Amino acid sequence: MAETRLTESSRCSCFFLYDRSKVRGEGDLTRAGICYYYPEHTPLDQQELVCGQLAGVSRCVSEISASPVRLLRLRKTKYAIRMRDDFLWALSCVNDLPDVSVCEILDQIIDLFCFYNGSVRLSYQLHTQEELAVHWARYLSHLQGGATELHHIFTCLTTIDYTHIDPLLLLKAALILQACQRCPLVLAGCILYCGRMVSTQMSPELTMKVMVHDTETYSLQEQKKPASGRSSFLATPHSSTTTTSVFLKPSELHTLRCPLVDNSTSCRSESPERPVKPRLLSRTLSDIPITNPSSSQMVTSSADSSLSDDADFSLCPSLTSTPFRSSMASQPGDIDTAESHAHAIANEMLLFEGSAPDKGDDNEQEKVDDVSGRYQNHSSNGDKEEQANNFRERRSDEEEESMGVCDQSDVVFEPMLLYEHRVRGLVLILLVEPGFNTHPNAKQEVYHSSMASLNGLEAHLRTIPPASEIPVVPYTFAHYDRIQNTLTTNMRGHSTGPQDRLFVKATALLHSKFSHEDMLQEAIIRSAGCALYASRTAAHETFFVQHGVPARNSGIPNSQDSAFSLPSKARHRLLKHGVSLV
Repeated sequence: MAETRLTESSRCSCFFLYDRSKVRGEGDLTRAGICYYYPEHTPLDQQELVCGQLAGVSRCVSEISASPVRLLRLRKTKYAIRMRDDFLWALSCVNDLPDVSVCEILDQIIDLFCFYNGSVRLSYQLHTQEELAVHWARYLSHLQGGATELHHIFTCLTTIDYTHIDPLLLLKAALILQACQRCPLVLAGCILYCGRMVSTQMSPELTMKVMVHDTETYSLQEQKKPASGRSSFLATPHSSTTTTSVFLKPSELHTLRCPLVDNSTSCRSESPERPVKPRLLSRTLSDIPITNPSSSQMVTSSADSSLSDDADFSLCPSLTSTPFRSSMASQPGDIDTAESHAHAIANEMLLFEGSAPDKGDDNEQEKVDDVSGRYQNHSSNGDKEEQANNFRERRSDEEEESMGVCDQSDVVFEPMLLYEHRVRGLVLILLVEPGFNTHPNAKQEVYHSSMASLNGLEAHLRTIPPASEIPVVPYTFAHYDRIQNTLTTNMRGHSTGPQDRLFVKATALLHSKFSHEDMLQEAIIRSAGCALYASRTAAHETFFVQHGVPARNSGIPNSQDSAFSLPSKARHRLLKHGVSLV
């Protein structure tokens, strides 16, 4: 198969979108189905060869195995594959990236396009290929511009260095977002500084999407930096506001409008009829209420407690949002508890047995309706309608997931607006309803309620010391938060020395291993010169290497090997950075 040439500064060696609906007959040219191809300077004959071969192999493998194709591994390269409707996307990255990272990057590229353009099919009906090629190139450039090689491995959010920031500043950012959320038609938002995330109320997936718009603006400003070296943002005389059209999936919009709450808290409430306010707190103020309902104090959440804030972060949604648990929480004092639990268990069994019913099966549909009806009868009076709707939406999501790479051309994206308020290098981004611009006072209320606070926050963040002033330590670590999708590391910029390159290579290998081995919790990988310790839980992955430690042996392990002291050293060292391995 033809190979594309890798540019020196690129992590992506090949990416294309191919439309099989335009190549049906024997005489149809393959080039007619190529919607976009990267690198764009690749000769057209070579584009046809790669697209034609990959499209044929992907369809053949998918039909033979009766399962979606996710990855095609060739002799010298590998391709992440996505097939939706008649469209086929393929992405090939440098070989040192794990398979799971390549697949995640491809999903992010597709999600970014849909977020800013809506339906792919409709976009190509309304715009030319040349116009949309600019968008694909922009999203590719954004995803390849991570701060370090570790960001490419974990495909995580780029955040500011929290270790050198006063916690009160993070609290102030969280309060700004909460104040904006009280304004009309505002759903959620985030605050970014110099292209990095400071605080967010949205899921990591949505946050990563909205960061593209700000990162592009920040990069253009950096290119125009004056000769004095001062950022051109500092020369901006006043703040500016803009709105941009975006498109959300129905599930994303439902999560923003109706965030899930902890049923165990509501069941302890003294007034069961009182509606529970939905909580959508900032990620820097990720709190949960204590069990005593009469107290207004909040406690800082751990990795486990943050899972209950959003359905997207639930590691086991079947245990936290099922009708069984809902029925238990809504009837704490019912005499017929055993009977209601039996009904709930029966409903749960029907839910799992019919998670992907045939659309043409009337009996299966009647079974679903029957389960939904019985579920409503066993719900509390105040929450019957809401819980039934949640049940149907969960079932719809499960059916969509079970359908895999089936026809998704009928997915309707919800148009929304992205409101941006920029103060030099600081930007407030809010997801707002479509009527935000025409509302009599919504925009003015948001602007005036956040203007003074944003100016003060920007002035403080401007004093953050650069990474070059951080003291050197005799170890390197990387802590990946799987829930928040953030990375904490003391690695500066791109890897330059041999120790940094070895650390990145070993981290990529173990991250890939963790992704495929659910039972693997700890691992040590070593060479003759160094050893790396890795730890994984349901909430995070941590990697640690000690520099300058002589290796006692590089063959059969024994108790004198310095590698076996790494776990205790990692726990001791990382506590100074606020990182716990448990």
